[in-house]
Amino acid sequence: MNQINNLHFKEFGDNPSVRISVPGVYSILGEYADYCSGYTLYAGSGNSLNVVLSPRKDQSVRMFLAPLGERKRINLLNIKYRREDRWANYLKGVFAIFNTRGYHPAGCNITFSGTLLSEETETLRSAMALGVALGCNELNHLELSVEDCAHVAYSSLSQFVGEPSRLTRFLAMLFVKADSYLFFDVLQMNHEYIPFRTDNRFVSLVIESNISPQAFKEEIRNRRQECASAFQKLSSLFPSRILRDLKEEEIKEARPHLSEDDKRLISYVLAESRATKEAAALLEQNEMVMYGRLLSRVQVGLRDVFEISCPEIDWLTKRSGETSRSYGSAMIGGGSSGSIIVLIDKEAISIYADRMEEYEHIFGFKPLLKEFFPSGELKIDLNI
Repeated sequence: MNQINNLHFKEFGDNPSVRISVPGVYSILGEYADYCSGYTLYAGSGNSLNVVLSPRKDQSVRMFLAPLGERKRINLLNIKYRREDRWANYLKGVFAIFNTRGYHPAGCNITFSGTLLSEETETLRSAMALGVALGCNELNHLELSVEDCAHVAYSSLSQFVGEPSRLTRFLAMLFVKADSYLFFDVLQMNHEYIPFRTDNRFVSLVIESNISPQAFKEEIRNRRQECASAFQKLSSLFPSRILRDLKEEEIKEARPHLSEDDKRLISYVLAESRATKEAAALLEQNEMVMYGRLLSRVQVGLRDVFEISCPEIDWLTKRSGETSRSYGSAMIGGGSSGSIIVLIDKEAISIYADRMEEYEHIFGFKPLLKEFFPSGELKIDLNI
């Protein structure tokens, strides 16, 4: 962390007063649970974003993206969204939301670094907004809770920038911790921890398919918009019901108010939420073979019902199914574009990994394979 302090001093000529480390998170299951107020299983990804801030005497914010050498500037008296400002818009939104809520933070210098910057994902955008919201809270002595800061960061993306986002992803960044899954109840907005057990047999792998970061972005954006519309219709049909508790028979009987596409998307989201709750129970009980089978069941739904997949993901999950002592796999949210998790026997890893040469031959680029352990937690340091 001293490196980012030195980078900040070299760029701005002053020492940072606040340092924030925001953990990256994977949503292992339940990526679309928000629509039915269902369940999501999160875990720290091991990557993080480091943010340091120092005060300025004027009404400007100067930002330095250290690994890329990129610089941006905000005039706090004239905050406007501009598409060409790219990542700076997520941070403009933080200051704009603070202002609309009557807090009016002062000018500051901000430097970013960390392994999370290698991704071009919603997780990175969320982490940047959250890190700045938390840092401004400390730098300006606003005395907001970390949850309040998460709401500010969420509003920056969802309102100011207008990008689909998940409040629970911001909250997961606040609460994930090492060696544990974070099981999140979206309806109650509460969470519990499930220990990540390690033994000599089962290993979780995360495979980054390394497809283009833009490959899924538009498709997922469209699917989220379709889900929002479908569940809005569903909510009007069952105004007094908890949507995640609806049965498949009730969805089928909702014609003609729901289109076939509406029912298909709704059925998948409800099934994914139920599967996530089931997965949490299996992990608690250390029933890993059944957990692996559940992962594969969810992946089939993602591909065939929800219709979110691609040849690279299909290839990786199919090879997992063909590998002896590989128990299941599914696409996960929060990693680089097109990430999957595989539950496999430790002695079978080399067999699965050998297939990656075939992947490179077919698709022209290498996937990244790494053993997965939930790791990372939020850190806030003052007077550094």
